[in-house]
Amino acid sequence: MRRLFVAPTLLVSVLFVSFAFAQAPERDPAKENPVIEELQKVADKETVDRFVAATQALDNSNYEEAAKLYNQVLEKVPDFDAALRRLGNTYVALGKRKEGQELTAKALAQNRSVANLVSRANSLVASNSADYKPTKKELEEALAVSREAWATSGNKDEDSGYLVAEILLMSNLLEQFKMFAATLKEKLPDSPRAAYYNAISLAEDGHLAAAEAELARSKQLGAPDEFIAPLLTAINQARDDEYFGLGRYRSYIYAAFGLVIAWAVGLFALFVVGWILSKKTLRSIEESDPNDVAGEAHSSLKKIYRRVVTLAGIYYYISQPFVIFLVIFLTLAVIVFFLWVGRIPIYLLLVLVFGGAASIFYMVKTLFTRVKTEDPGRSLTEHEAPGLWQLVRNVAKTINTRPVTEIRITHGTDLAVYERGTFRQKMSDGADRILIVGTAVLNGFDQNAFRAVVAHEYGHFSNRDTAGGDIAFRVNTDIMRVADAIVASETNTYYNLGFHFLRLFHFLFRRITHGASRLQEVLADRVAAHHFGSEAFREGLRHVIRRELEFRHVVDKEVGAALSANRAFANLYELKVEDDTEKNQVEEQFAIAMEQATTEDDTHPSPRDRFRYIEGSRSADIEPLSGNVWDLFADRAAITAEMNQVVENLVRPYTSQFRTE
Repeated sequence: MRRLFVAPTLLVSVLFVSFAFAQAPERDPAKENPVIEELQKVADKETVDRFVAATQALDNSNYEEAAKLYNQVLEKVPDFDAALRRLGNTYVALGKRKEGQELTAKALAQNRSVANLVSRANSLVASNSADYKPTKKELEEALAVSREAWATSGNKDEDSGYLVAEILLMSNLLEQFKMFAATLKEKLPDSPRAAYYNAISLAEDGHLAAAEAELARSKQLGAPDEFIAPLLTAINQARDDEYFGLGRYRSYIYAAFGLVIAWAVGLFALFVVGWILSKKTLRSIEESDPNDVAGEAHSSLKKIYRRVVTLAGIYYYISQPFVIFLVIFLTLAVIVFFLWVGRIPIYLLLVLVFGGAASIFYMVKTLFTRVKTEDPGRSLTEHEAPGLWQLVRNVAKTINTRPVTEIRITHGTDLAVYERGTFRQKMSDGADRILIVGTAVLNGFDQNAFRAVVAHEYGHFSNRDTAGGDIAFRVNTDIMRVADAIVASETNTYYNLGFHFLRLFHFLFRRITHGASRLQEVLADRVAAHHFGSEAFREGLRHVIRRELEFRHVVDKEVGAALSANRAFANLYELKVEDDTEKNQVEEQFAIAMEQATTEDDTHPSPRDRFRYIEGSRSADIEPLSGNVWDLFADRAAITAEMNQVVENLVRPYTSQFRTE
């Protein structure tokens, strides 16, 4: 309410403090006669008559005449304090504030009477210009002397009491003003101005009905309409705001939106930092030595990346209260807008309400529920693939890093590593190391090339890439969970602010984390090229890309045929691309994959760039391997049959449901 009432009350205060020399009522004989009697003791009748005439001119706003007559009086009685203070106020009314204040100060120095104190305070804050604002020093002195006048009068003098109230308002000392307004009402119960000040106090505290009643009482006691109208208008405006629940909480809303702006600036800053880091990473890779296997030149960059990724992850969870606030606020704002217009589009409001509620529900739900992570595939025992286990251990020994504790076989074309354990175990290099090997990638995979690819995966271990990343994984998982839930509930509309935030933050998070991921891949490539040769690594990467395309092609073809004929799947891992047209399609896709450019959304550099980054790498002298990777398994047929059944178990229920629907 303060912003509504300070301006109109200051406007009214200019009118009130002019009371001493404008629109003044007839003077009280009980106060004026003693002043004249005092002058009669020291001056002749002509001087007394001039003083009376000067006072009449002052009361009638004839300031030029009043100034002339008061000066004539002071020529006869230069130390008469009543003439000094009245001439001082006259000069202020004429715009001669400095001269007027000098005279009121002189009068006060001679006699610290209530009248002189009031006159001094008045001269400090009054002006003949409505635009003038007293200085802080003037306000402080005026408040001090007016308080002294009020106390000297025994808390009874109306003029000094009104001045205290007005100066408190002009000084924006609202809490003090409200306390003094209560005092004025108690001491001057029949004063229209005391009632007016009390109305201001009530309005400031949000008691609008009581403030209106007090204004009515002030008018009944004699307050002019021009004094009542500005405050009454402000109260009516405040009541309109209060209808929408905003009036009393405006300052809190401003503070909330200030925080929202700061939060939005933080989002933008994260995006800028991610963009700069991405560019710096690319430049660093281009300029670095391909034989820097340990990545010493990139150590500081990796540390910065880790901190920025952690900060971005934390910022996602900090952002959720802001998003929830904006969803609620904008939904209510739209509802209020349509209420104001007088037309309510029910469908749009339902979309807004249910979409916003769904977003908030799923966001809050992800904060309190954790998805239980499951290891992919199944564990591959050493008895099932003794040669594979030995090869993997030999690679670890060559690179001089701790070997994997588990190999897991899957039905796809995966080749990857991760660590399993607590955060402390990962940071102290005590977590389990897991190697994932996809069954579909093994056909035709040369052991020498496979060894180089495994070395690349071990490079992630030796470079400690898998030690962190928990918060990045959790944030990405939570974003996808919320987005999937919103899509499933069909509330992913243009009007769903929560859904758009997820899209924005996921874009931002990708920019940051994918830049770090690309750097990790390049450094791991260099580990493989250094220890087992750049050509072996190139061959291995080409094989992985080709096998993914081939396997996808034979799976699509065989699954479609098997479902149409209502028969069991043939062994997908023994099928080949036989048709020349299909071979050409695969080769075209392979050529595109090999030559495409790296984009900002890629977690890995493109194969073309990866090969370029290991050019000039000096390979260690090591004996090449011969033979196929399947030669390292004890029973290839059993593995492929098992994984083929896994694929069928995954695919058939889904396709049956799809046909039914």
